[in-house]
Amino acid sequence: MRFRSGLRELYAVIVAALLASGSATSFAWSDHASLLWPLVRQMPVLLEPAVEVEELEVFLQAEADGLETFLAAEEARARTALDSYAPRPEALAFSATAKDLRRAFLEAIRVNPTLSYTLYRQEMVEDEPIPAPLSWDSLSFLSTGISHETVTYRPLAVGDLVAPAYVIASASDEPDFGMDIGLFEDNGTEFGARYGFGVQPFGNPNLEYGSQAPFHMGFYHLDLLTRTLQPDLLRTYPAWRVSLFGALSEFAFATEHDYWGWRFAGWALHYIGDLTQPYHAQPLPGIDTLDALWTVVRGRTDEAVQLVSNRHGVIESYQHQRLVTELKHKAWRAPLLLAVGASTPVPVWGEETLIEGLSRESVDGGTALDAALEAHIPERFVSDVTFEWTGSDEELTLLSAIRQEKGDGAIMAMDAILIEQMARFSRYARAWVNKTLAQHKQTGSH
Repeated sequence: MRFRSGLRELYAVIVAALLASGSATSFAWSDHASLLWPLVRQMPVLLEPAVEVEELEVFLQAEADGLETFLAAEEARARTALDSYAPRPEALAFSATAKDLRRAFLEAIRVNPTLSYTLYRQEMVEDEPIPAPLSWDSLSFLSTGISHETVTYRPLAVGDLVAPAYVIASASDEPDFGMDIGLFEDNGTEFGARYGFGVQPFGNPNLEYGSQAPFHMGFYHLDLLTRTLQPDLLRTYPAWRVSLFGALSEFAFATEHDYWGWRFAGWALHYIGDLTQPYHAQPLPGIDTLDALWTVVRGRTDEAVQLVSNRHGVIESYQHQRLVTELKHKAWRAPLLLAVGASTPVPVWGEETLIEGLSRESVDGGTALDAALEAHIPERFVSDVTFEWTGSDEELTLLSAIRQEKGDGAIMAMDAILIEQMARFSRYARAWVNKTLAQHKQTGSH
């Protein structure tokens, strides 16, 4: 019984700690739009400014009847096809006769309805700066965090023509604006009390970003013991988000609302990107079940929590800083950006791709990533149980600290392991973009 309760505690607390580190620094891979840009910027079909911008309300008003039928069918499919899915309450079913179609739609797809979902795109490195960018406050109610405070956002106007590359890249970061915040019944929001997701299954709902974690982390390959002792870890929703937003994208293309077709596809791509990060695909990278049990026996649960939390935060900080540096210099031939932009063969996206392909590869890559962090990052950041990465002042000097204590070879080694992660992101992101392009072409949208 002690093993059972101890292991349950270990997994529950470690996941909470992972969320704590992510909430204070970044989220899986930071700034998804900039991460995707090296890939889509070299796809000519995505660079023509051929998509006409339109308000969400225009799309909803034009297609309300079809959306009512479509969303009912998607809900029925989710209930039968997705494990651990929380059925949408019938009171939230979308109605074409709703007085407020926008609110009805956002509640039917169970996202945070308080966001603006305004018309915008992210400024990319090739763009000339504009004099009046959008403020972060106009896009999100959250604090910027290090990964967003230097990003510039451009307003779009109804009728503007914009390239699909900008739309899908910008939208791929949007779920981190707060779309999945406050959706559980214990999150203290009026809509969360009605959404039907129940009590938040793991994480700390008091953290600013903590409540989004069950939507951005997917533990689809837990061993039998963990699944038995901690079933709440199965209550994750990225597969549902990808399925629903991907279907919405196809619906928008079929009804000739290309802007929203690309934007919905970008929303889905965010969760795909999240699951390419091993710390979002398994709760304990580098720690198997026997190791976890031995940790419990030795009474070192809190120490394991601290180490995993710190390593999660460190890899996200490292990725963000290395990516920003290369983008700032437009170093498109640098190995890291080449890994994202590579045109190597990619899988054809199918129903099993997210879980049996992408997620499984991320789990398999977790051990090597954890070992690299232990070997090449200063010990106090990743191996000192008395050190707390979250909230420390060390993030801004991470790269210089690595060079000083571990040498330039450590940067090269960390870059090598990061390139493996980015190559996985590239393969599956490109597979999703290819799928979206095929759907766009098939519907005959212009």
